[in-house]
Amino acid sequence: MDSQANRLGVLLFGPPASGKDTVTATLTQQDQRYRQFERLKVGTGRTAGYRMGDPELLEELRASGAVVYENSRYDSVYVTDRPGLDEAFAHSVPVMHLGQIDGVRAVHDGYPAQWLTVLLWSPREVTEARSTGRGDADTPARLAAWDATRADLDDNPDFRFDLTIRTDEVGPEAAAEQIRQALAASRSDGDLVLVDFDDTLIDRLAAVTAWVTGYCTEHCLGPAVEQRMLEAMRVRADLDVIEALCVELGLPDSPSELWSRYEPELAALVAPFPGVLEALTAVREAGHHVVVVTNGGAQIQRAKLAASGIADVVDAICISGETGIRKPARGAFEIAAASVGRDLLQGGWMIGDNADLDVAGGRAAGLRTIWISHGRVWPGGVKPDVVASTAVEALRHVGGSR
Repeated sequence: MDSQANRLGVLLFGPPASGKDTVTATLTQQDQRYRQFERLKVGTGRTAGYRMGDPELLEELRASGAVVYENSRYDSVYVTDRPGLDEAFAHSVPVMHLGQIDGVRAVHDGYPAQWLTVLLWSPREVTEARSTGRGDADTPARLAAWDATRADLDDNPDFRFDLTIRTDEVGPEAAAEQIRQALAASRSDGDLVLVDFDDTLIDRLAAVTAWVTGYCTEHCLGPAVEQRMLEAMRVRADLDVIEALCVELGLPDSPSELWSRYEPELAALVAPFPGVLEALTAVREAGHHVVVVTNGGAQIQRAKLAASGIADVVDAICISGETGIRKPARGAFEIAAASVGRDLLQGGWMIGDNADLDVAGGRAAGLRTIWISHGRVWPGGVKPDVVASTAVEALRHVGGSR
């Protein structure tokens, strides 16, 4: 990590009991590259979590201009020093806890790196409840520190954090994931690339056809039943569709039995179109931010994304079954952009095979669009910016568009 572009770090600011330790520990659990930065401490008392030094070392650092930021409290001096940061960036993504906005400014401006500034916030009553609940002996002091943090924010209305997380509303796992995604999004100025999933990245129709054929063969169901099931399930297959087919065709399984086997069995049958995994990887390596945005149920879509390997080569995944908003609604694209720290006003691409959901929806959201034709003729309506025969062709176009 010998250049500013490759130095990624996190500055956490927040009042007592806002979750800085917990979120940092969770970040480390999710990705071992994230490590809490141990500041240099000159003084007495607690030593855990610090690099201990003496007054002579502190004077040497000051004299050589190696002190990025220092503050004093409890008869001790706490120092953020250049040698310590150099060492931390050489082996990790440092996560630094700071209690003053002046400190956040000093480190952000005084040490060259891609810093993500994060405000972890919780109300005063939450601080009091957490402190009391874990038996702290210094709860009044923590509340006083909360008041000082609030005053610090009020005194610096011009300072804007890159990310604000309410830890009384968001759990540590989700908070850590937000930080990771936001830091990934800050790596470069690459484009936002939203990509549809079914029949764009994977051949869903082939998988559904194989499953229906296998099921009908297993139960000796005739070609008319097979054709009707495929007709009903070719575009969308959820529990409602399964229930309707069971009633209409008198299938041997109950709707719940049929659905419980359909989800895992279909996931095992899906596969990405040839070259898709490599093309997605290349687009990300070019600095773009790739998000799958798909309509469908959360469980079955997650299973298919994992089984196909696509979940491992994109930056984020947005499923209507989780967000509650389906394409072509603008909100679906807004949520997808926000998942990697972007805004639709910054523009980007939407790639998909559906003229209404992907092309018309993407254009209405202000995105450039690529329609995956699979050899079809454009059906009409709002025209895409680009027509590509396959997702690989579309991704190659986007990858070379910077």
